[in-house]
Amino acid sequence: MTKDEFINRLKSIDKAPFLFLGSGFSRHYTDAPTWEGILEKFSKKPLNQYRSILNTNSLPLIATELSKDLTHDFWELPSDDEFFIRHKNDIKDQSSVLKIRIADYLRELSLKQFGSSFEEELKLLAGLNIDGIITTNWDDTIERIFPKYTTYIGQKELLFSTTFSIGEIYKIHGSFRDPSSMILTNEDYEGFKDKYPYLAAKLITIFVEHPIVFIGYSLSDPNIQELLKSIVKCLDETHISKLQNNLIFVEWKPNDNDVHIEKYDISMKDGILLPVTRIQTGNFKLVYECLSYYERKIPTEVLREYKKQFYDIVVSEKPERKILALSDTKVDMDSKIQVVYGFGAIDKYMTANGYIGLTAIDIMRDVIKEEDSYEASKILTKSIPMITKQRRIIFIPIYKYLSLVGIHSDEDYKNSQFNFGYKLKKGTDFKSYQSFTDNDKKKSLIEAIQTYKDKDKWKAVALIPYLEISNDDLPLLASFIENNISEFLVNKNSKSTSMRKLICFYDWKKYGWSS
Repeated sequence: MTKDEFINRLKSIDKAPFLFLGSGFSRHYTDAPTWEGILEKFSKKPLNQYRSILNTNSLPLIATELSKDLTHDFWELPSDDEFFIRHKNDIKDQSSVLKIRIADYLRELSLKQFGSSFEEELKLLAGLNIDGIITTNWDDTIERIFPKYTTYIGQKELLFSTTFSIGEIYKIHGSFRDPSSMILTNEDYEGFKDKYPYLAAKLITIFVEHPIVFIGYSLSDPNIQELLKSIVKCLDETHISKLQNNLIFVEWKPNDNDVHIEKYDISMKDGILLPVTRIQTGNFKLVYECLSYYERKIPTEVLREYKKQFYDIVVSEKPERKILALSDTKVDMDSKIQVVYGFGAIDKYMTANGYIGLTAIDIMRDVIKEEDSYEASKILTKSIPMITKQRRIIFIPIYKYLSLVGIHSDEDYKNSQFNFGYKLKKGTDFKSYQSFTDNDKKKSLIEAIQTYKDKDKWKAVALIPYLEISNDDLPLLASFIENNISEFLVNKNSKSTSMRKLICFYDWKKYGWSS
């Protein structure tokens, strides 16, 4: 298959590609060690010693045994050892020490700049119009290349969050930023495999509708084969045909500065042959050039926000208040009139009455966004006074709007035209649930989110105002709130008050003051 034939086939698919990235991708740009190399880095014994004792070449099984040895060594450290002091409360199971060691190493690696020889190649990659990235890598190479994409860490975060399949990164094997999420040991892989059907169900639409470009994997990679097998099981013959036309595997071929494209059959377990397109090259830039065929006038991250805004309208408590119909438009009488969606433009057209119609949830959603959707002075004089008066709401975020009109202290607020008698909340005002332990209150933000999930998620919501939250934590906190606001407020969760307090806590930490 020629390069032009390949590009024309891609053009016949009306969706932008997804990238599926493996360890070879990160090694290419950061010179990171292989998985075996990482294990060797933290092992006091040769890995062959583990192989001979365990009678296996399985790296997950070796990682399990290595984890046990490192955990034993950790608890033998002196009580004044810096690593021991820093992590003694973080060791939850026998794999924690190894995962933390690896995470610290990858964190250091992430601080290094990409080599200058990759500048042109990375610029081309970063400029591609792709809809998203799926990766089994723990490092943050891809987040550094696509910093505006929204990242979901681990299977649980992906499976239980509302995703929009555009402008997103799915780290299905976890991330060094949350060591407990990393799929590393044999037990981790067994748990991951148990959830393959759920992951396949989440990804199946992406695989059928988009070109999927695998980079940094071997065609025989058992993890990829297992995932593809789970997806194939869910499809009928028609969809399998669509799937096989979408799968593109890029194989690294050292010292080959050309690109070779051919049809290829992957031999899977159970005798299944899956036809794919194989690209062999020693120059990823040539692959990115092929993928640059897809153009769009609106940036991917903006399109994701459009899609999310439409979703918010659908699940909104009162969706009609999020839709603005401009006057003097006789829609019913003119069949040529099309729907126009004005992203972030509603404040330019809203009257004072429109601001009176905003709900508490509208205000709370707006506060966790970076952009300014509304005119702050009208929120302070029209919306918030009406909301607090009508529903006697005690907790409503206000600091964002006060900061936008130049109010940065209690004295400023007291003497301003925007003082309508609302008592500003601070510090302990956001704490409610009294049963948290001292250890709970010492957790980091990511630890709180990871510790209390699913049915106990409300505990994370209630716990966070007790934690030491830095400015660096605020983007993660905003993402956590954004992913769960509908569950707690729109769906009338019994713990809605805790979420209201958390949003007000975020508003105070980001825009407010202490005294």
